[in-house]
Amino acid sequence: MSITPYLDLITSQHRDKDKFIRWATVLLEKIDAAATAANSIPSAFDIENAVGVQLDTQGELIGRTRYLPFQLPDGTSPVLNDEDYRTALKAKIAQNQWDGTIPKIYELWDDLFPGAKLRITDNQDMSMKATIRGELGLQSVHLVTVGYIIPKPTGVRLDIAWESELSRVDYVGMLVTERDVVQIACEVPE
Repeated sequence: MSITPYLDLITSQHRDKDKFIRWATVLLEKIDAAATAANSIPSAFDIENAVGVQLDTQGELIGRTRYLPFQLPDGTSPVLNDEDYRTALKAKIAQNQWDGTIPKIYELWDDLFPGAKLRITDNQDMSMKATIRGELGLQSVHLVTVGYIIPKPTGVRLDIAWESELSRVDYVGMLVTERDVVQIACEVPE
């Protein structure tokens, strides 16, 4: 906001009063600074832009804390960094708005992890299987395995399986006969 339009509204009988103009300028600059700060609050608390304390405030409103309820196996801190916490918050928002369908789970997954693929199988026995293929960071893997990412109905068991993307030929066995040795190779499909 510029204060010039407001200074231009001063009538001619006060426009030549230097002290009054300085007083009005200082007052309008303070109001302008307050208005600028107030206008920046929504973007500072936007989930894409928020950092640190702003993300913690968002987490309180959404219902998910930055602190994981377990110690990570690699010994790192159970406190999520801003990027992973943002992912957990987005997943919680999506879970709160989830309509219970598998296509919505795919939309959530594609928004959070565009480089990894998810396949959901409903076993029709109050259980479902999620098969994940692709690269996720260690924190994201833990978020998925503790149920922070993939929504599921209450009372339904979720089994998670990871598919590898190896594309090399490995020897998986060797057949030895009396006359010769036959090596058996198996190519892992992509």
